[in-house]
Amino acid sequence: MTDPSQIHEVHERRRTVGRRVISPSQMVAGTIGLILVVLGGVALARVGLDSLTGETTSVLGFGHTALMGIIDVVAGLFFLGAAASSSGRGTMIGLSLVAVAFGAIVAIEPDAFDSLGTGSELGLLYLILGLVGLVAALAFPTTVVDHVATQQDSAATIE
Repeated sequence: MTDPSQIHEVHERRRTVGRRVISPSQMVAGTIGLILVVLGGVALARVGLDSLTGETTSVLGFGHTALMGIIDVVAGLFFLGAAASSSGRGTMIGLSLVAVAFGAIVAIEPDAFDSLGTGSELGLLYLILGLVGLVAALAFPTTVVDHVATQQDSAATIE
């Protein structure tokens, strides 16, 4: 016969926590990224990759060479990465500051960037996109949403 002091009842409980970080600035980052990827992709489709700085095309009124198209696509992918990341706010601030600086330089001195095929218009576009991204990253709050699920299994007797 089993000694009652040797019987233990065990209850098993599992707790699962899912965490999601959301911010409206992620949508802004995604939109900026999409604009830049499309702009650069169209430029690359038009001029090809034969010469990075040779042929120039206009996409929505903005001058581009293949090199500028590549820059647009890479910058856009970084913004899309910030949009997809749960900790993308800091990345968004950094990317936006780089876009503001690049845009200001190109807008002020477009002739210095002849190899990119840009004009002051593209500089203004980058300046505006960078400012919009910066304001969105700084103004919109980041919300953490926790989903907690607790499951309790039936008791088991251990002798």
